[in-house]
Amino acid sequence: MSRRAPEPVPALVDVLARAVAEATDPPDGTVERILDAALAEVAQRGTTATTMDDIAARAKVARMTVFRRFGSKTALLERLMLREVRAFLAHVDTTLAAIEDPADRVAEAFVLCVRTAADHPLVARLARHEPGATLESLSAGEPSPLDVGRAYVATTIRADHPSARVRDDADAIADVLVRLALTYVLVPGAIVDLSDDDAARTFARRVLAPLVA
Repeated sequence: MSRRAPEPVPALVDVLARAVAEATDPPDGTVERILDAALAEVAQRGTTATTMDDIAARAKVARMTVFRRFGSKTALLERLMLREVRAFLAHVDTTLAAIEDPADRVAEAFVLCVRTAADHPLVARLARHEPGATLESLSAGEPSPLDVGRAYVATTIRADHPSARVRDDADAIADVLVRLALTYVLVPGAIVDLSDDDAARTFARRVLAPLVA
C-alpha cells in the first residue's frame, strides 16, 4: 500500500505571515505599486543607481509618498527582497507538496532556487552584478529574507523527519542549506552546471540531501 503524499507544510503560512507582521504594516495598493516599481527599476539599473525619485516616477506617486511608506531606500529594498522571498517560498511549498521523499524534496527545492534565480529579473541582475550587496540585503531586516527562508526550511525538515536528531538540528541544517543555495545562486561554480535542471537535481540529491537523511 502506497503512502499518502505529505500535505503542504501547515506552518508555512503562519511563519511567513508572522514574520511580515512583526516587520511591517499590512501592505496596501500603493505599497504594492511602489514595490513593483522598485522591482522594475532595480532590475534595470541595479540597487546603487536606482533612486527614490526613479521609483516614485515609475509608481506614479509623489516622492514623499515613497518616503512616508518606507522611510529610506534601504528599508524599501529590504521590504522588496522579503516580498519576493515570500512569493518564492509559497511556490516551493506548493511544488513540494506532491513530492514524498525528503531527499527528493531537498533536490527539487534546490532546482527551484537556482531556476528562479536565473529567471527572476531582479535576482538575475543582482547575481550578475551585485552578488555581495545582494547577500547583504538578504541578511538585513527584522526578520531578514534569510531568516524567513531558514524558518521555512527548518519547518519543512521537522515536518518531514521522524528522527529526533534531525528535528533537533533542523535550524542548523536549514541554515547550511539556505546559505549553500544562496552561494550557488550568487557565485556559480564549475562543478555543477546550474543551467541544466537534471544536473542540478542530481548534484543536490547526492551532496545536499544527505544533510537531512
